[in-house]
Amino acid sequence: MNWTFLIPIAVGVSGILQGGFNRNMSAPLGLAHSLLLGNILVLIYSVIFYFAVTKAPESFPEFFRVKAPLATFKWWYVIPSICGFIIISGIPIGISKIGAVKVTVLIVVAQMITSILWDLLVDKVPMNAMKSLGLVFSLIAVACTLYS
Repeated sequence: MNWTFLIPIAVGVSGILQGGFNRNMSAPLGLAHSLLLGNILVLIYSVIFYFAVTKAPESFPEFFRVKAPLATFKWWYVIPSICGFIIISGIPIGISKIGAVKVTVLIVVAQMITSILWDLLVDKVPMNAMKSLGLVFSLIAVACTLYS
């Protein structure tokens, strides 16, 4: 059985938990302080993970292995970190202003629209009826959630 489907579920759960906990940490610390603390810890985890992968590459799938030196850096490599910053700072703000359910539904719809565009424009995956139907239902979910 392929357990890969559990990864997006874990990401979804983590996104809301992280946003909720960051919102709660922000009350006594402030969001800037909470984000700094959280990202320092992420840096530490990333450094430990990097050294584990470089010390024992055979213990990790090929996808994780170091393949090129940092000298191959391209300008657009900064985009994922900007997106990450928007996610970790935006979710707690959204939860504090409109609640976790509304934030989650809006995130899912935005992700669906963006993923459809990514598939079409970058990966050249055509649109189909099921994706269209899923998008329609997600838009209905947004309307129901926002106007409830």
